[in-house]
Amino acid sequence: MLKFYGIKNCNSVKKAQDFLSNKELKFDFFDIKKLDEKTLDDWLSKRDILEFINTAGTTSKKLGLNKDKIINLDKNDLKQIVLNNPSCIKRPIIDKNGQIYIGKEYESFL
Repeated sequence: MLKFYGIKNCNSVKKAQDFLSNKELKFDFFDIKKLDEKTLDDWLSKRDILEFINTAGTTSKKLGLNKDKIINLDKNDLKQIVLNNPSCIKRPIIDKNGQIYIGKEYESFL
């Protein structure tokens, strides 16, 4: 079973849900706004935190998280920003058997 992390009213999330449903893939949905540190640490053990931040998103823009800024921030500081503002994460995040897919990468595991 896939673990699917997103925000219900996000267009990217809706498209991904439709994509998976059309492929008859079952998944458990988790609200990314309720992200806990244990889950984030698991993701960060497999992928770099810079891959998770959507610098084009509204939340990141409000926080001033552009590409230049996030490259120069300490990884622990970025982790705290993500935990406090999970809406700045690219969506969806899909955990397929421990493999983490970010954004549209889900299209590649079929």
